Amino acid sequence: MGMVIEKLVGLGTSGVESLPNEMAWLAGLAEEILDLEEQARKMLGRRVGHRQIKQLSGGMKALAGQLSVALLVLLLCSVLLFSRIGDNGSIYYSEKIDVGKLWVTASSGGWRSSSAPRSNWPSPPTESNGYLLVRCNGGLNQQRSAICNAVLAARIMNATLVLPELDTNSFWHDDSGFPGIYDVDHFIKSLKNDVRVVASLPEIPSAGKKKKKMKALQLRPPRDAPPTWYTTVALEKMKEHGAIYLTPFSHRLVEEIDDPEYQRLRCRVNYHALRFKPHIMKLSSTIVSRLRAQGHFMAIHLRFEMDMLAFAGCYDIFTSEEQKKLSKYRELNFAKKRLIPEERRAIGKCPLTPEELLGSGANQTKSGLSGFMFWAQRVGPELGPGMDPYRPVRV
Repeated sequence: MGMVIEKLVGLGTSGVESLPNEMAWLAGLAEEILDLEEQARKMLGRRVGHRQIKQLSGGMKALAGQLSVALLVLLLCSVLLFSRIGDNGSIYYSEKIDVGKLWVTASSGGWRSSSAPRSNWPSPPTESNGYLLVRCNGGLNQQRSAICNAVLAARIMNATLVLPELDTNSFWHDDSGFPGIYDVDHFIKSLKNDVRVVASLPEIPSAGKKKKKMKALQLRPPRDAPPTWYTTVALEKMKEHGAIYLTPFSHRLVEEIDDPEYQRLRCRVNYHALRFKPHIMKLSSTIVSRLRAQGHFMAIHLRFEMDMLAFAGCYDIFTSEEQKKLSKYRELNFAKKRLIPEERRAIGKCPLTPEELLGSGANQTKSGLSGFMFWAQRVGPELGPGMDPYRPVRV
């Protein structure tokens, strides 16, 4: 009985991680109750004499007592356990939560970041095998990832990397280019011990007196290509033509590579070499400072944009005319695939709408819209009167 009381106390104070054990204990208790019930049935079914009846009566009383206690314990345990489960299935606790701790940087547990080489990592040879150009397509995150892969591909092939070309012909229509967004000098200097980087292809002698810029052979690399593709197919074409132009280059180098030094190089590019230009850093710092002045904040990228909605097939919340525009956009820009719009949102493939995230309360702070947002006229009063359904808004 003492063990049962101890367990009852534990059920009221344990955390989420102990729920599987608690459920298993309750299941075991239920099994014991069933065993007691079975024993009672067997005892009742026996043919016994007068003396045995007295013994049986005592045994039945003991069993009845055990069964009553077991049922009571099971009931109490169930109440304690399920009282911590809210209406939406989430677990809550009676103890107070220190909200301040939610905004404190999590403990590293003794680990520290380090992308520096940890083994023999020679500087790139003086003579390279040729020039590598890439076109980084996709959204901002995909383009940044592609830049990291481009540096790694150049290292794998012992190639000279030309500053990556950023996609300007897709939904974004932003012609800033690499030099307009990132600090070029810092990028080149940071990677001097990894790859050779140049701003553009060199000029070569031509038949006439004037020199002309070297031309690169255009190749389409396979998706998630292994390093062997770059050391065979790509390298062969590079040696033959002097330069190759890989396009598109989003997800064109496999993520999982056994060599840890290659993965560290990716980290060096992403966290050290890629630094935004001073005016971008200044603007972002100003925005963050103003948000922090109002208290804690959370930045959420809804991805509620025309290209994302078309790609995901999330049409069901729009009018028939808007759905036609989205369908046409998908047909022109993405591979053909059978999608059922009514099912996409139900299976979690659609981004939250600003209405779903923010609600319509007048007291809520609506900030954090980044870049361009594809929006519909139905929320015009929220973001401004007279907003057209597909008008991109720069904020």
